[in-house]
Amino acid sequence: MSPQATAPTFHGPFARACEAFLAYRRDLATYHDHVPVVLRHLDQFLVAHAPGAHELSRPLLQEWMATLADRAAITRRNYFRVVRQLCVFRARADPAVFIPETMLCPRVTAHFRPYIYSEQEIRALLTAAARLEGGLRPDTYVTLLLVLYTTGLRLGEALRLHVGDFDRDRAVLHVRAGKFRKSRLVPIAASLRTCLDTYLERRRRAGAPKRVEAALFWSPRGGHYSHIGVQRGLSNLLRVVCGKRPGRGTGPRVHDIRHAFAVHRLLRWYRDGIDVQAKLPLPLLTWDRRFS
Repeated sequence: MSPQATAPTFHGPFARACEAFLAYRRDLATYHDHVPVVLRHLDQFLVAHAPGAHELSRPLLQEWMATLADRAAITRRNYFRVVRQLCVFRARADPAVFIPETMLCPRVTAHFRPYIYSEQEIRALLTAAARLEGGLRPDTYVTLLLVLYTTGLRLGEALRLHVGDFDRDRAVLHVRAGKFRKSRLVPIAASLRTCLDTYLERRRRAGAPKRVEAALFWSPRGGHYSHIGVQRGLSNLLRVVCGKRPGRGTGPRVHDIRHAFAVHRLLRWYRDGIDVQAKLPLPLLTWDRRFS
């Protein structure tokens, strides 16, 4: 193994704490790509300005935050939150560790509002996905969108599904190690079960492995689809269908399909005069053939 491959990610006075914090977040399944980006930025600052620091004091934190003055307020807030979480993590082993007060967090006046897709937009997304190029890719994207919209799964949860996680007899999807490592069984409608049966047959014809541990949403290029790659592909569909602007915090997001799942089901219950409070424990959003 080359020295470059074994080189630590961090080099500052809190290198070990940063590595341990990242491992902790991965273990909780709350890891996000921006977390190491923030920690590397802090690490580089400490290497340059306080290589011998034994503590991340308030003045040192404020000096670091000053280097972010040209960033958007929401970016500065997110950076502050990650570093505060790092301090809370370190304080578990050493109660004397400085934990920044929440009042030091940069204020953000503009709040992102979830986008609730209309049923017409959901149909348009499915139509656009069906027109994608590639042998199995159109079927994969259509089936993935239907799973997201009719179950409320997070994108990462759906992409981590294995063939064996689809229990056809019980009509459930087994979501393993979701957020905070929680697992759950998600019931599905009969129509979605039929859709998954059809996809599995087309997947088999495309040469995908049938092993229970194989990726349900299979990519000929490497088995599992990458989260970033699918996020980019779905964002391209959103630009065509919904006029999404570039950027994670602008316009409709992929995650908003999860919000549409909940809102559409609630609205249908209210319109049908159903006791919504009695129905809330039911996670299933039945869909009809208009979306097939």
